[in-house]
Amino acid sequence: MRDVSQNLRDVLEDGGYNVSWVADLIYDDVPRAQNLLIDKPQFSWDAGAKIQGKGSCTILWDDIFEQSIVPREIGDLFSPFGAELQVDVIISAGEFQERVSMGRFVLDSVPSAVEYAIQHRLAGLPVVVESTVRLDLSDYFLRVSRDSFAFPASPQSTSMWDEAQRLTGLPVFRSIPDRTLPTAITYDEDRLDALEKVFGPSNAWPALTPSGALTAMAKEWPEPIGRIERVLEAPVEMRSENVYNRVVVEGKNPDPSGPVLRAVEEITDGFLRVRNRDGSRSPFGGNTYEYQSNMLDTQQACRAYAQELLPQVSRIRSVTRRLVEPFNPLRELGDVYVFVDPTRGGEESLVRVRGVEHNGAETVVVVEVKS
Repeated sequence: MRDVSQNLRDVLEDGGYNVSWVADLIYDDVPRAQNLLIDKPQFSWDAGAKIQGKGSCTILWDDIFEQSIVPREIGDLFSPFGAELQVDVIISAGEFQERVSMGRFVLDSVPSAVEYAIQHRLAGLPVVVESTVRLDLSDYFLRVSRDSFAFPASPQSTSMWDEAQRLTGLPVFRSIPDRTLPTAITYDEDRLDALEKVFGPSNAWPALTPSGALTAMAKEWPEPIGRIERVLEAPVEMRSENVYNRVVVEGKNPDPSGPVLRAVEEITDGFLRVRNRDGSRSPFGGNTYEYQSNMLDTQQACRAYAQELLPQVSRIRSVTRRLVEPFNPLRELGDVYVFVDPTRGGEESLVRVRGVEHNGAETVVVVEVKS
């Protein structure tokens, strides 16, 4: 949950508030334009994506100095070559007002830009009186992903957090304890894959704070931080794509000339069986979960971990609820809530936020229901 005042929580609970979106344009940590008005904001976060935060918006610009913001060259005000947008919302109700940080984004592209001009009465030349630019945005992980390794590399620090900071160049918020990295890790091309290897042994995913700092999201469910009660819709979704019936675990043999360390475990009966008893394809078919770890250095260790992993990934993890509620800027990926289901007589269940989308006056929260 985003860090806000108790007064704002009360306002959101009571309803009857106004919402406006604003942004600051930043380049090289220096603000270049502040309190920009945003039109048609659409922002979303997906815990299952490598680049978790994405968005789009239109910047409205009415300049008394008759300047246009339509970018034409690298280095122009809104050119997507290093510029960032700090996006916030302002919640107001009566005399109350509070600004909430929604996220720091990288300008990815400018899909459209328009100038509105009038004829100058004296000079007879067109004068720009208003201009708009539509921006496509992504969080800082876009920049990390683009900066791939030129060749395979290894950690340069034994500290998990120090290495994560080195990989991304971002400030870090240490949400979980530090740990010592194994020296056998090898990075390939993608820095985000490398980051997952760094956090993986701590059973955590990389994540970003609203200000753009690198943090970690524990895979274990934390305690609930509140309740979700005011929902407009709450349909149930069930997907098969994240339910696996085969696990392939690959380790690293300390002997380079030795055999590949790989263990395979499968479900052989029931609805999720990989194949029928006669060897033919089962109704569900096969769905393989692959896992690699340089810390698994024996065949026995690979087999034991595959046996441990199979029941975890073959359970129904993909029963989700799509909760539609009045605009609420507090929801964040990884939050755990007690959901009070109005469609089932107020039945309560634990849910964890896997996706957030703000679009107009509504917030859509995709949650995983704890089984």
